[in-house]
Amino acid sequence: MKIIRDRQLATFTFVPVEADEEQVIASIAAMLKPEGKLSYGGRGRDGDDDKFCTVHLHAGGREEKRSETSGNVTMHHTVHVDSVELILRGSTDEDKREVNCIRDTCYFGSDGLIFVGETEVDGKKSIIITAKRCKHCGAGMIRYSDCDWSTCDACAAKCEHNYVRGAVRGGGTDIGVGMFCNKCGRGKPKAEGEREKSVIEHHLAAEKELGMTVLYSGEFPGTPRQAVELARLARSYNKSRRGAVK
Repeated sequence: MKIIRDRQLATFTFVPVEADEEQVIASIAAMLKPEGKLSYGGRGRDGDDDKFCTVHLHAGGREEKRSETSGNVTMHHTVHVDSVELILRGSTDEDKREVNCIRDTCYFGSDGLIFVGETEVDGKKSIIITAKRCKHCGAGMIRYSDCDWSTCDACAAKCEHNYVRGAVRGGGTDIGVGMFCNKCGRGKPKAEGEREKSVIEHHLAAEKELGMTVLYSGEFPGTPRQAVELARLARSYNKSRRGAVK
């Protein structure tokens, strides 16, 4: 799928590349009316690693809650029945990065996408979507931070901010601690010359202040504290090497 982002209008246009994508896009365009919903049905892996993902979207049909029990563990999940499923997979690395962003927006902020309308790109029927509507003015939004707080940039600019300290996402980190407005979700501007925190510093703060456990999957160091200790040992080793050279 080719994905075209329009930052000014806060929309994505999905342009099919493969034949099966053309059929699914045509079905969705025929099924949904403007403001109809594409429900989020989870992510998949695109490739052999976790660099890129696919996004499962569903139009029409219905949702059913189901449970599966294995031993002493019961898992509850939602399945989509009689829906048209679109597996969103980027065609190029740029498209794949957009799919990653769409997944984050759906998971953290919108729980799906909104059908705006159909169009034609390079002779192919395509669909235009946004992620969520601002609760104040109804403008479309596609960034997960905006969707999480249901507040667009224009309305956030008018907000009488009340900054509090708590969990934050974005800015290159998946979880951290910082100052943000509890009305619109925007971060507190940094003071002049204030240093940007590293990802590890954010993770350490999340463990200390939020009581979370941060684990790095499939790699060493496996925790933020191990990463700090490894960096300390590396500095000590490099210092001893420089002393030996002298």
